[in-house]
Amino acid sequence: MLESTRLAYLEAMGVVGWVPRQPLANAAWRLPPLMPALEEEPDAHTQAPESSLREQRIVPRPGSQPTGNNAGSAVEQIRARIAGADTPRQQAQPAPAAEAPAPSREEPVKAEPLESFYLQLWQAGSCALLLDVHEPGLESASPELNLLRDIVRAVQLPPPAFVADFRWPLNRNPQLDRSAPAASRALQVFMQGRLEGRQADSVGCFGRFPQLLLGPDLLGEGQQPEGEQMLEALPPAWFAPTLEQLLGEPRYKARLWSQLQRIMHRWQGE
Repeated sequence: MLESTRLAYLEAMGVVGWVPRQPLANAAWRLPPLMPALEEEPDAHTQAPESSLREQRIVPRPGSQPTGNNAGSAVEQIRARIAGADTPRQQAQPAPAAEAPAPSREEPVKAEPLESFYLQLWQAGSCALLLDVHEPGLESASPELNLLRDIVRAVQLPPPAFVADFRWPLNRNPQLDRSAPAASRALQVFMQGRLEGRQADSVGCFGRFPQLLLGPDLLGEGQQPEGEQMLEALPPAWFAPTLEQLLGEPRYKARLWSQLQRIMHRWQGE
């Protein structure tokens, strides 16, 4: 409560003299009441004269309103006494120590948004295929789809079937997190949900963005993982270039075939 409000309440209630039991918040500093000097205790058989007792009774307290004809002079005396005692008391108070500057809180650096991409999930027998393509349309007759069928036929798997697609970002709200870690978590959840209840022993990843299954750090290195990689809550994954790169560069086909020969025992055993 503000000091002015507190004094207004006390004045409205008719409270003239009061002493707080506990320190009051937002209260101005006040001088303690001046107590009369202690005199030597008189002898048990002698009594103090009534004149001295009468003078002690009429000693006004700071903040009280004396009554009678001497009210004005008594108030002036109290004010002079407080003004005279206030100066040395204020000088005796030590100067407040300079507060140390508060450490500046650095704002968290917002991660840069990841570029948009589009993935398609296919399945050929017990092998799931995650393909990095530009736009929908791979399911129609195209050179990329024919190449995918040839790869699946070469490792003795049934023809691939389209399952679902994944588009990043998930929505158009720019306030949501669009960073690479957020995309990695979203893709992992997508794969876990789509492969639940399906018989999948491995995941074939074609392209750059399916590498988010391993985490967002590997995406910026630009290197293709070698061999099978273990994934959390997902089957092991192997990685290959995009179907477009396989069509344009024969050396990519040779590298993919040597990789498939090491892991195709999974499907031939079935």
